[in-house]
Amino acid sequence: MIPLLCALLSGGLFAAALPPYNWEWLAWFALAPLLVAAQGRRPLEAAGLGIVAGVTCGALHAGWNKDTTRLMWAYIPFLWLTMLFVATATMSAAARLRHAGMRWVLLVTCLGVSGEWLTTLLPIPIHLAVSQFRATTLIQIASVTGVWGVSFLLWLANAALADAVLRRSVKTKPIAITLAAVAATLVFGVWQLRSAKSGPSLRVAAIQDFSGGETGDLAPDPPANVENDREKMTRKAAAQGAKLIVWSEECLGSGFNPDNPRDRTTALARETNAFLAVGYSDSHRPKAYNCAGLVSPEGKLLGAHHKVHLYLGESESVTVGGRATSYPSPLGHVGMEVCFDSCYTNITRQVAASGAQIIAMPNYDPPTPRGVLHDLHVAFLPFRAVENHIPFVRSDSNGRSQVVDAYGRLVGVSPLYSPDILVRDVALGDGKGTPFTRWGDWLAYLCLAGSTFFLGTMFRREKQTAPSE
Repeated sequence: MIPLLCALLSGGLFAAALPPYNWEWLAWFALAPLLVAAQGRRPLEAAGLGIVAGVTCGALHAGWNKDTTRLMWAYIPFLWLTMLFVATATMSAAARLRHAGMRWVLLVTCLGVSGEWLTTLLPIPIHLAVSQFRATTLIQIASVTGVWGVSFLLWLANAALADAVLRRSVKTKPIAITLAAVAATLVFGVWQLRSAKSGPSLRVAAIQDFSGGETGDLAPDPPANVENDREKMTRKAAAQGAKLIVWSEECLGSGFNPDNPRDRTTALARETNAFLAVGYSDSHRPKAYNCAGLVSPEGKLLGAHHKVHLYLGESESVTVGGRATSYPSPLGHVGMEVCFDSCYTNITRQVAASGAQIIAMPNYDPPTPRGVLHDLHVAFLPFRAVENHIPFVRSDSNGRSQVVDAYGRLVGVSPLYSPDILVRDVALGDGKGTPFTRWGDWLAYLCLAGSTFFLGTMFRREKQTAPSE
């Protein structure tokens, strides 16, 4: 019964660390009970405990809804999280038979980060680090290590605590090393923020034209006296001085024709004297591209980004885009991404490497119980911003549109399932990128190599010590 309670506790603690609860400090020991409970268990038992922890976390976030499609969208991230918990609990238990102390802690840490990297091959990547998206000082390390550095610290802390419990002593080498690593990371973060150089300020806007037509029983339709007409909202944003105005993903459908002088969108750009970043589908055949286009105040299409990372069944009707880049404009170099692109490190790195100083991102997260996908997506963007020192403007018609500065600070976030005109001033990036922009996922690859080495050594010893027939 105690192992089961430990697994339930881990699931509950990690659920509370994630948005919207945002008790991020719980993530530093949330998984320790699971790692302790798994020790001495058979593989199937350890896997079962991982399932309990993952399902508990998902249930506390997504709950229940009679619309099974919406419920599926909400539970998908927690399905992958459950797989990560299962793999880590099972392999950590097997490794404990051979290793203890710092060697075991490092193995568990490497396994955890490696597992996170493997989820980038799945429909939704999973990172423990997203629980820390509001810890601005801590996440500055991502400019060198990427999101993997923060996840590394979280796995290290949980494994060190589990090792201390199993050894019944808090005065251990792993605990001391973990404390030193966290302290060094915070010192780096303080230095990074104090030495930050702000670029020219740009007034931007995200148009959240929520209509309520797709949310069903998740949220009521907006009141009749609340404006949700996209063009009228755009005019209001421009009247407030916004020079870059972002619309949501595929909001124009196939109705955008920049070559037509009578196109409503290009005419609106001329009328408002603003740059519009709009979502639409082009005429590419046999399958269209999911596009983000940058329209100048002269009504010209300066460039278009084609969505690269397609979500689940989207590939059945959408063509995968190519390399991402940025486009020069009087505002500076403007890059673009579409929705799911921002959940992976490579697209933002490509845009930043091309000299982008700001990224405009049309977005559409499907309505889910309690806004699960929207809250999780909010937590990804501070990492993409810090990794490349580049600000973001993200527009989602259903909610949680946001403006994030180049150091991961949330400049503004819109409410969920409600129309909103989010107008904010944000400093442009310098367009030079960061060490992570140049080096990429080096820490994740190092953890993969470390996991392979440790596991290879462990299995080789087992084979050598196995009794001969």
